[in-house]
Amino acid sequence: MAPSFARSISLPLSPSHKKASYHVRSVSLPCQSHPIISSVEEQIQAIRTWVANPEGSLAWIEAGLAQIEMLHITLEDLLQLPQTQETLCQATSLGQLLDDLLQQIDTYDSFVSTIIDLSQCNSEVQSAVRRQDGVQMVSSLRSQRQVEKEITRLTSILKVLTKCRHFALVSDTKEMEIAGIVTISNILLTTRTEQ
Repeated sequence: MAPSFARSISLPLSPSHKKASYHVRSVSLPCQSHPIISSVEEQIQAIRTWVANPEGSLAWIEAGLAQIEMLHITLEDLLQLPQTQETLCQATSLGQLLDDLLQQIDTYDSFVSTIIDLSQCNSEVQSAVRRQDGVQMVSSLRSQRQVEKEITRLTSILKVLTKCRHFALVSDTKEMEIAGIVTISNILLTTRTEQ
């Protein structure tokens, strides 16, 4: 006959530690990011707050454009850092990225001048209404429509730029720019319909 085997359960005396399937980080303190990067993050947050609270006044638009301009200046400082220069030199599509960034900055400058033209047209319309000058009012409204078409054109250019794969590096800035411009365009179009 075959010997009988008894079944028994044996528990370990100390709890076994399962080996972690992930890499454990060290206990060192986190390092601070570069002050320029912190500044960029703060400016992006300020612009997001600005976009979230639309007022529609000219002062509000000017404040937002000033914040966007400060962000562009800070991004330029960030691009001048040696670490950034080294990273960009290693990129294969550096030329296309720089061309796209230049096109974005040119569009921004055009957008600022268009906003100035629009405020000028609004002043002319208000002046024509006060003077009850029908000919000047029609002319001013025609100019205002042309400026609004220019804003729409600039917005479409920025949308095309955001679809470009080279802007993956600056996606937060891209989202902020488009959100701001679309919001401003909507405000300007609603202001026109109210008049």
